[in-house]
Amino acid sequence: MISPETGSSIDRVIKMNFNNSTFPNLNSVNTKSSSQSNFSLDRQVQELKDRVHHDAERVDEAFRVGVEVEACLLDEKGIPVTAEPLIKELSGTAYEIDYEYGACQFEYKTSPVGMNNLDYLNIVFEQFIESLDRFIKKAYKEKEVIPVFLGANPSPEIMKEGLITNKPRYNKLADWQNSLPDVEIEGYNFRAANVATAIQGFHLHLQGKNPKNTTIMFNHILNIIPSAIVLGANSRLFAGRVYSLHEPRIHLYDQSEQQNSGFPAIPRYLDGIGDYIDYTTSREPKIAKDYFELEKERHDDARIRIGPDSYRVETRIMSVQPTSKSLMAMAEFFIGYLSRAIHEERELRALATLREERMAAVRSGYYAKTHFNIVDTIKAQLDFARKGLSDLGVNAEFLNILDKRIENRNTPGEYVAKLWSKKFNGSVSETIYEIISDIWQKTKDNQPIT
Repeated sequence: MISPETGSSIDRVIKMNFNNSTFPNLNSVNTKSSSQSNFSLDRQVQELKDRVHHDAERVDEAFRVGVEVEACLLDEKGIPVTAEPLIKELSGTAYEIDYEYGACQFEYKTSPVGMNNLDYLNIVFEQFIESLDRFIKKAYKEKEVIPVFLGANPSPEIMKEGLITNKPRYNKLADWQNSLPDVEIEGYNFRAANVATAIQGFHLHLQGKNPKNTTIMFNHILNIIPSAIVLGANSRLFAGRVYSLHEPRIHLYDQSEQQNSGFPAIPRYLDGIGDYIDYTTSREPKIAKDYFELEKERHDDARIRIGPDSYRVETRIMSVQPTSKSLMAMAEFFIGYLSRAIHEERELRALATLREERMAAVRSGYYAKTHFNIVDTIKAQLDFARKGLSDLGVNAEFLNILDKRIENRNTPGEYVAKLWSKKFNGSVSETIYEIISDIWQKTKDNQPIT
């Protein structure tokens, strides 16, 4: 059953038959041509909605999974290192790597694989980590450079000026954020435009079978966002300080984006992709010129992406210490839970409750005070996910990592905070170096923190 907050039933999908020869060509929308600036957003939105209706009965492979991992680079003194030499060194290789908002940041994406091939995805990421180690040594011959996968940059130098990547998109984002007020956390203020230079994440991309299935996936994903925050947090060490918040990264990012990120600001659960299209176009664009840029500009915890030949949901909330096994554990959690929830038509929890629970999880993690015991909720969801994987014929190889985190009330964030207390010797830079070296070794050894 779906709660009354869903509005009308999501099963009411309008079915329309289109002649393929007259169906709108959306490839022209994605093409960066001189005529694009004159393209009407209203017309583009209508074409997208027509396409959604046309695709109502399509059946793609469900739960094709891809991951996107963002990291940053620091040297042995804990000072940010520009990622450009590494990105250029990896150019032309088998790895899809690109620039990010911060000059010391880079992102790595995998191609989507079937849900039965998570073992393969694990191997792909392991191979990337091995290659990354070699390419870093090749790109930075004169000093030691360490990749940091902690969700937030621990360097106290990260909030200085001049650390935004000199690319048109990032320059435009910075211009917008320069007009925003400073953001505050535990008595410290940061410029809004600089926050994103210090924040990285792990994004899970899940392909749906069709527009209806993708919408249902999106709705159910919202129900496990607080649990993902608790299980995956790892950024208590931020800009040279350890904060008391379970997930300061999310707190700062939400503030710096001024409602352009966070728990989706939908008044009710989506009834269809058309609702999401309306939601995406409901806010004033910051730098976007068309729908697809608007879609990318919205940095919500979960968002729907309409590709040229698929529909998918991206989860953006998670930031786990990305050993391959940790990433796969989160993928199993989401896939197993979604599969079972969709099959059983599991009741959706009130959005207001989830928003409250999310905020409590950001503040207090396992000790969040909400209407429900969050630890009991997570345990039930993990059990539900394990049953969902079994239904799919998928062996749960990695979920035990999350079981142990619950048992130990631990996350990479807690591990790093305790490591900081243990190792701090009065020198911030030396302690940061010891911590990022410890985490990098665990990442290379595929040794998850539990």
